[in-house]
Order: sequence, then C-alpha cells, then structure tokens
Amino acid sequence: MSIVSIEFLIFIAAVLLAYYLVPGKIQWIVLLLASYCFYFLAGVLPLLFVMATTALVYGSGRRLEKIKDEAASKKEAKAGMKKTLVITMVMIFGTLLVLKYFNFVADNISGILNMFSYSSEAPLINIILPLGISFYMFQAIGYCIDIYRGKIKAEQNILRFALFISFFPQAIQGPISRYDNLGTQLREVHRFSYENLTFGAQLMVWGFVKKMVIADRLAIPVSTVFDNYQDFDGTQIFIAIVLYALQIYADFSGGIDIIRGAAECMGIRLIENFQRPYFGDSVAEYWRRWHISLTSWMRDYVFYPLALSKMSSRIGKWSRNRFKAWNIGKQMPSYIPTFVTFFLIGIWHGAGWGFIVFGLYNATIITLSMMFTEGFRIVNEALHINVKNPCWKAWQIIRTFAIMAIGKCLTRAVSVGAGLAMLKESIHVFNFHGLLGRACDMGLDLDNWLILALALILFFIVSVMQERGINLRKKIAEQILPVRWVIYMAGILAIIIFGVYGPGYEAASFIYRGF
Repeated sequence: MSIVSIEFLIFIAAVLLAYYLVPGKIQWIVLLLASYCFYFLAGVLPLLFVMATTALVYGSGRRLEKIKDEAASKKEAKAGMKKTLVITMVMIFGTLLVLKYFNFVADNISGILNMFSYSSEAPLINIILPLGISFYMFQAIGYCIDIYRGKIKAEQNILRFALFISFFPQAIQGPISRYDNLGTQLREVHRFSYENLTFGAQLMVWGFVKKMVIADRLAIPVSTVFDNYQDFDGTQIFIAIVLYALQIYADFSGGIDIIRGAAECMGIRLIENFQRPYFGDSVAEYWRRWHISLTSWMRDYVFYPLALSKMSSRIGKWSRNRFKAWNIGKQMPSYIPTFVTFFLIGIWHGAGWGFIVFGLYNATIITLSMMFTEGFRIVNEALHINVKNPCWKAWQIIRTFAIMAIGKCLTRAVSVGAGLAMLKESIHVFNFHGLLGRACDMGLDLDNWLILALALILFFIVSVMQERGINLRKKIAEQILPVRWVIYMAGILAIIIFGVYGPGYEAASFIYRGF
C-alpha cells in the first residue's frame, strides 16, 4: 500500500478512529494490529520477515539482560553479552546481505570469471526485498546494542516490542527510530488532541505537495534524460543532474513528512529526518542534515566504535609522530572510520557500484576537507576572505550542492561509466541557445515547467523561513479560521489539480522505497 494513495488515507482514518475510541491502555494493541495488517497487505512474506525479526531480537534482548543480571562478574557478563550480540548481528545482517546483495555479488563474481575465460552463470535468487527490511533491521540492531551498552532495559512484553519494530507509518522509508524515543511513546496513552490532528494533517499535506507536485513532476525530465542520455546535449544533461538532486530530496523528505504527520495525528513524534540539507555549507554539514536517522545510526554504532577502538589508538600514536603538518597526525585515526562508515552508507542505499562509488566519493571529500582545514584557513587569510560574508556562505552552499549533485548522478545513471560520461558531457557541451525549446524535449511542456518553477520557488521560500527558525505550522495555526482553511484548501487543491499521477491515478512510488 503506497502512502500516497487513497487506500492509505482511508486506512489512516480508520486507524485513527479506532485508536481514539478504544480505552487508552489498549491503544497500542490497535496500532500493532494496524501495523501487521499494513505488512500483510504488502504480502505474506513481508509480514513473516518482520515477525521473525521481532522474535529473534526480542529473545536476544532478554538474553542480554539475563546475562548481565546473572553473571558472576562484569568481565564474564561483558563476554557473554558480546557473544550474544555478535550472533544476533550476524543473523540479522547475514539475512539482509543475502536478500539485498547476493545477486549483486554473484553477478560480479560471474563477470570476473568470464573475463578470465571461465564460463560462469550467476546463481541469482528471485526474491522481492520485504517491505521496510533495511529500516527495521537497523532499528532492531540498534536496540540490541543499546541494551548491551546499558542505555536501555530490554522490553519484557513481546507484543509491545513487536509494535516498536513494525510501527506502520515508518515501514516504507523510515526513519530509523531508537527504542528510548519511539518505544516510550508507544507505551503512553494519547488522548484526542485537535492540535495534534491539525498539525499532523498540515505536515501530511505539505508532504503530498513535495512528493506529488514537485518530486513526481521532476521525475519526468530526470527519467527521460538519464535513461537515454546519449540522445541529449550537455545542457539538458546538466539540468537533469540538478533536477535529480532536487527530486530525491523532495521525494524522500515529502514521504517523511507524510509519515511524521500521520504519527503526529496519533500524538507520536517521530524524529526529524531532514533539516534542509541543501543549505549545508560543507559535505559534512550536508550529512548532518540529510537522512539524520541513518547518519546518526552510523555515527553511534559504526564510526564512534571504530574511532575509539584500540586499532585507531595505535594508528593515532603512530601518525602523530610522523605527520605533524596541519594536525593530520591527530586526524588520521578518524580517516579509516570515515571510509568504512560512508562505504556502509553507500551500500545501504542499494546493491550497485554507483552506490559504492557514491559512499567512497563522500568519504574522500570529507577526509580531504579535514586534512586541509588548516590550509584552507591560511589561504582565506592570505586572500583576505571574510568567511562570515553572506556571499561567501552562498558560495559554500552552491559548491556543496554541486558536489552532492555529482555524487547523486552516479547513483541514478544506468552505470558508473554512464554517469561519468554524463558529467563530462554536461561540462564540455554547455549551450544556452534555444534552451527553452530543448527543455520541452525533456518530457515536460511549458505549462508543466511553469508549475514546477513556481512549486520550487515555494519550496525554497518555505525552506528559508524554516532555516531562520520560523515555525510555519504554528504561524498557520495562529491565523483566523477563514485564513487557515484557505491555506489548507490551497494545499489540497494543489495536490488534486497539479499532482502527477500514474496509471489508475496512483502517485509514483518513492525512490527510497527501493532502498
């Protein structure tokens, strides 16, 4: 069931009605039944996978707590808990690796063997990736690690834990929640609140606008050019690369807004997953704002453990004695964790060389920026550059957007080679002559380009206001009733009139649904 379908709206309405009609102490049961129903509607396999993950991780969590309570010493407890955690992680990640990456690995091994004249056909498996598996498996592992670290206590009730793993609004594209945040909220009683309902509905409407009016309209010229890039000139390719960077942001953040809005209608606050990443003035800042639940997960469970490990400590001692220029020696212990983290971020997004290159590309840029921070400072001082000047800030934002657009191009192109060819063409063959006519060859007519331009301007204005700390939802709620309803109806009519619909009047599927 797509979250931008009439069926989903009917489903949400029915869940909300039941949720607020039943006694507060059993509201969580309504959500659990609704969540399992949501998975079942996607197929029996997704439901079985989420149930199996729930049973495994619940048992592991209880086992971790039992070892901690019954061990004769802290050393014995740590050893036993580590063993249980490792086994759980191997089972969870092993399943994910087989389902998501087996075909990719097998196909590449087959290709290498064929290069050396060993005829080999890849033993591919035909299985559709279960709904939400990349999200709830990371969520499950985070839960076990938090118990191991003593941050949280294991949930005693398996059904309550099942709700934490399967909570349906976040099934399709996250966010990746932590138990100490979401688990606590799911236990609480939530009384009906007009404010929660209206604020949640506002967020959902804005999410639908971003997804159906902006992202799905952007998808038309993006797909037209990327899928047949040889038929287009460098200017059209350049435009498509920029538009894809905007499309994936509007698509993913729009979906998250719908999800967070639906949860807020129930009084549940899911973590914010985006904070206007294209206003970031560096690649590192971009990643602090983009897909926050994933990047914070990688930071807490991958980067920090590696950076604080004995191996990193030994590298640090060695490097400080040999590389003293610009603090490179002190920074070197963080270089390897950075590459590992972004390699994992890359392959998390998909089984393909484009995603691997994308991850390593980001790691390289962040590492180089750390390495030459002092050098950049010296150059800026020598050139008398005022780094606090708004023009300099704007340049940094544009530069960061360009860097990220290049990386995203490699993930969207049919291959890494095709992506590099597109980037080369966009730089070498750039021509503004007759651009308006050539833009209409990219799948949109002038009317749709105008709608898209106006929608993007609105998106930009809203983002600027939010960046300045203006709470637009609160501002709207403070207006008199007629003004509020004019704004609400304008948003709804924009979706109905200007939304892009596929066959059967369904919106296009989300990009991140495939991740």
